[in-house]
Amino acid sequence: MSHTDHRLPAEWEHQSATLLAWPHEKSDWADHLDEIRREYVALIDAILPHQQVVVLIQPGDTSARTSLAGRARLDLVEVPFNDTWCRDYGPITLVGSETRLALDFHFNGWGGKYPASLDNRVNRLLARHRLFDRLEFRQYLFELEGGAIEADGKGTLLINWHCLHARHSHLTRGEIEHELHNLLNIDHVVGIDMEPMNGDDTDGHIDTLARFISPDIIVFQDQGDSARTDRLRGQLESLRSTDGEAFELFVLPSAGGIDPTLPASYANFVFVNGACLVPAYGSDSDEVARGVLADLLPDRDVRSVPAGVMISQFGGPHCASMHIPA
Repeated sequence: MSHTDHRLPAEWEHQSATLLAWPHEKSDWADHLDEIRREYVALIDAILPHQQVVVLIQPGDTSARTSLAGRARLDLVEVPFNDTWCRDYGPITLVGSETRLALDFHFNGWGGKYPASLDNRVNRLLARHRLFDRLEFRQYLFELEGGAIEADGKGTLLINWHCLHARHSHLTRGEIEHELHNLLNIDHVVGIDMEPMNGDDTDGHIDTLARFISPDIIVFQDQGDSARTDRLRGQLESLRSTDGEAFELFVLPSAGGIDPTLPASYANFVFVNGACLVPAYGSDSDEVARGVLADLLPDRDVRSVPAGVMISQFGGPHCASMHIPA
């Protein structure tokens, strides 16, 4: 089956499930297991009214079965993994008229920063599981993380060149773009070039900086520094759609009162069927950010989910989840 028969959908399109990975005692959450598990339960409970949730659990770890007992539309899958940020090692799925291609890209812990050998094997194990038997898995050596790409569903891909160059310093921009076109079957790449936010281990994933909420609207994260925010806004203003039109831009507030060494970003929201889940960090800005997105998404239930513990390990609910398109 050719890639050209499939497309990369936008995250707001219909989904069949959300994939998560349950924090375990051998992960970076070892010292905060109770607190982070409570956040995961809250995130799972926010998703379940809208769609199925598949949770990866470490083999032998019974805590998820205890904490999540009795919930419908919830499946637990025993798979060994290093870290919980499955946005970056879960399958990136293309959809066709009759089939879905689950692309398994190489993952090495955000450029070798953290152990990732188990994370890099997760998709190979999922490919053998009954829950994923309707997806055709394909493996590639190209290094690409789900948090590094943002699709409008109509052939345009938004990226941060700084991140992609960090992963592929041996490739030119044109060569990276060629790979993205071929592997994801997209028509148009638009990119900013921004250094990562403070504390961001990902080298500047786009899901911390700017996101599509429709093919012609991009929301972006205030950087907490006027010069840096102006630079991000200016780069986004220079982007053009396939029709040559500028995108409409809306800014999300900075998370005031949060440790400035943490990359607290409201752009790390999650789309599920009929809803949008916005990280809440315990900041006075939490409700402002939710309100911005609620105004822009009147047909969705836009609600906050706690992420104050997640951000202590430099991530949020989008980093923690991977959507599986319908």
